[in-house]
Amino acid sequence: MEIKWNRDPKEIINRIFDDETMTYVHTRLHAYMSPYVPMDTGMLDQTVDITPECVHYKAPYAHYQWDGKNFHFSKDEHPLATSHWEEAAMVAKKDDLCKDITVYLRRK
Repeated sequence: MEIKWNRDPKEIINRIFDDETMTYVHTRLHAYMSPYVPMDTGMLDQTVDITPECVHYKAPYAHYQWDGKNFHFSKDEHPLATSHWEEAAMVAKKDDLCKDITVYLRRK
């Protein structure tokens, strides 16, 4: 059996890390983080910029909520809410995120 690799490794890397793919990754990441983001009015989770570089929570108090120091929040709306919500989401949903990315790259 002979296997031929017809793609340049640089092409593959560029495809994986291009702006379109990274924006998709961050869009899915935001969706998986949402249940872990503290919620009162919803402004914190709804006021975001999703770019190829990051998910940026723009509310003025976002860093304080994320840091969790001297800041208390209700879990009435989001029972899973926590500080450092990206870490909690990755513990619970990293396999789902990896599957999403794999499916996306196969379609691309």
